[in-house]
Amino acid sequence: MSTAAPPAKRPARRFQRPTVSKIFLTALSWALFVLIVMGPLLTVVAFSFSSSVFGGRTVATGAWYIRLFTEPGLLTPLLRSFEIAIIVVLVQLVLGTLIAYGTGRRQIYGAKIMDALSNITIALPSVVIGLALLAFYGPFGPINAFAEFAFSRPFALTWTLWIIVGAHLLETFPYMVRSVGAVLHRMDPHLETAARTLGASRWIVFRTITLPQLRPGLVAGSVLTFSRSIAEFGATVIVVSAVLRTAPISIFSDAEAGSLELASAYSVVLMLVSFVLYFVISRWLLQVEHEPVPF
Repeated sequence: MSTAAPPAKRPARRFQRPTVSKIFLTALSWALFVLIVMGPLLTVVAFSFSSSVFGGRTVATGAWYIRLFTEPGLLTPLLRSFEIAIIVVLVQLVLGTLIAYGTGRRQIYGAKIMDALSNITIALPSVVIGLALLAFYGPFGPINAFAEFAFSRPFALTWTLWIIVGAHLLETFPYMVRSVGAVLHRMDPHLETAARTLGASRWIVFRTITLPQLRPGLVAGSVLTFSRSIAEFGATVIVVSAVLRTAPISIFSDAEAGSLELASAYSVVLMLVSFVLYFVISRWLLQVEHEPVPF
C-alpha cells in the first residue's frame, strides 16, 4: 500500500532587517513626494472647504461647492469644459485612429514624416498653439481670405466654441495617436494579411479584426484626451471670449481676483474627475491584459 509523499516544505523566508540606507531612502522619498506632489494637492482640497483663506483660522464649510453647483454663472464653465472634452474625444477617436492606422500600417505616403510630426504640439507652448489658431482661423487668416474669395462671405472662428475645440484638438492630438499606435505596434499584422488573402475587403478587416484589438488603445487615448482637455489652459486663454469661459479659465480668474476658495473648489472637481477616470481605466486595462486574444 503506497502512501502519498508528504508535501514539500516551503523554504522559510528569512527576515531581512531594514538597513540604514533603505530607511533613509524611504524617508527621503516619502518626504519629497509629500512636499512636491501631495502637499500642494491636499492644500487645494483644504482651501476649497475653507470659509476664508485670508481670514486666518476658519471653520470648514461646503458653501463653495454649493455655490459652484447651484449658481448658473459658476456651473456653466464647468459644464462647458466637459462638453468640449466630450466633443474632442469623439473627434479624436476618428482623427487620431485614422492617423495612427495610416502611419502605423504605412497606408499613406509620407507616413514616417507624419508620425514624427504628430508629437509637435507636445513640444510647443500652449500659448503658441492658441496664437496659431487665431492667426489661421481669425479674420485676417488664410481661411477667411479663401472664404471671401471663393464664396464672397467672411468665415472666422474667432470667439466661437469651435476655435476652443480646435485648440483642444491640437493639444490632445498626440495622446490618441500614441495610445492607438502603441497597440498597433504590438498587434500581429499576419492576422490582417490572412483575412485579406481570404477575400475580405480592407474595411471588413479593419472593422472585424483590427478595431476590436485596438480597444485598449482607444479607451486609454480617450481618457488621456478627456483629462487633458478639461485641464487645458494655455491655448484656451488666447482664443476664449468672456462668454465662453471654461473651468481652467475660471480657476485663473478667481485666483487672480483673490477668491482662492472658489478656485480650489473648481480644481477639486477637475482633480476628482481625472482621478476617477484614471483609476477606472487602470483597473480595466489590467483586466484586458489577462484576457485571451480572440483570434
